Amino acid sequence: MKAIFSYFRLYLDLIFINLFFLIFAISFYLLFSQKLEIIGAIMATGISISFGIRQYKIENDKMFKELFKEFNCKYDRQFNDVLNKLDREIKSDLEVSIPENRDLIIDYLNFCSEEYLWYKKGRIPFTVWTSWKNGMLYFLNLPPIYEIVSEQFNQKESYYGLFEELFPNIIGKNIK
Repeated sequence: MKAIFSYFRLYLDLIFINLFFLIFAISFYLLFSQKLEIIGAIMATGISISFGIRQYKIENDKMFKELFKEFNCKYDRQFNDVLNKLDREIKSDLEVSIPENRDLIIDYLNFCSEEYLWYKKGRIPFTVWTSWKNGMLYFLNLPPIYEIVSEQFNQKESYYGLFEELFPNIIGKNIK
C-alpha cells in the first residue's frame, strides 16, 4: 500500500494537470456545446504540458547528478586529504604551515562558493546544500583556515554571497 502512494506521489503533478485538463475539456464541451474534437485538443494540450514539466524535472535531475558527481570528485581529488590532514595536525597540536596551504585554502573557498552559486540557482537541493555547508563550516572554523577566511572576507564579492550565507555560523564573528 505504501509503495502505491509513493508511486502516485512521484506522478502527482502529471495526474493533477491531466485531470484538470480533462475536467476543463468536458466543462468546455458541455457549457458551449462545441465539437467533440475540442475535448481531444484540450486533452492533448494538457498532456503536452505535463510531458514538458516531466522533461524539465528529468533535465533538472540530470544537471544535479552531474554537479553532484563533479563536486564530489573535485573535493575528493583536491581537498579531502589535505583538509583532513590539517584537522589532524590541529587536533594533535602540531605546527600547521599556513603559507604552504594558503593557495589550497583559497581554492577551497572558491570551490565552496561555486557550490553555493549552484545552490542559489536551485540546482542543488536544500538537504545536499545543508550537508555540504556543515562540512564547510567545520573546516572554515579551524584556526589556520579561519585566518585566511578572515583575510578573504574583504573580497567577499568574489565569492557569490558565500560569506553572507556562512557568516552567522563562523566562530570568529568579528570578520570585517
